[in-house]
Amino acid sequence: MILDEEVFAVIVALAVVASAVGIASIWRPQGEGFVAIGLSDENCRIGLYPRSAAPGSNLTLCISVFNYLGRPAAYMVSYKVALNTSQLPTNTTPSSRTPLVTWVGALGDRSNRTFLVNVSVPGDAVVGSRVALVFELWLLDPRSGTWVYSGRWVHVWVQIVE
Repeated sequence: MILDEEVFAVIVALAVVASAVGIASIWRPQGEGFVAIGLSDENCRIGLYPRSAAPGSNLTLCISVFNYLGRPAAYMVSYKVALNTSQLPTNTTPSSRTPLVTWVGALGDRSNRTFLVNVSVPGDAVVGSRVALVFELWLLDPRSGTWVYSGRWVHVWVQIVE
């Protein structure tokens, strides 16, 4: 059976449309990728953060890191202590304070990791003052091999007591 030219043209047109729809559904944009960091208490529950701490004491907190960049990512969480609001990070600039501890890991796309951390309150913290325990999220730039601040951070204020 020989196909008529019009029938053949319709079949080719349907094949082209089906191919375009198939390619579009496979290669559709995934949206803007993002990373996130979360902070919770020692039982990994939100909202029950420590309110006070003595100088030199240790606190246990729970950190969660999320990767939705569309690719695997190496991350670093950097712990700092801010003495006032001007030392807190912003979405473009990390805190000017020196990191006291860092944790490094890697996540696949659309994955997360939650882990407990023990952090110390500086021994020279002044009783009666408030300090912010700051956790910044950094990402490894695979091209340059350097850590880049993600613009994501969490913090909790604690009152320094005796």
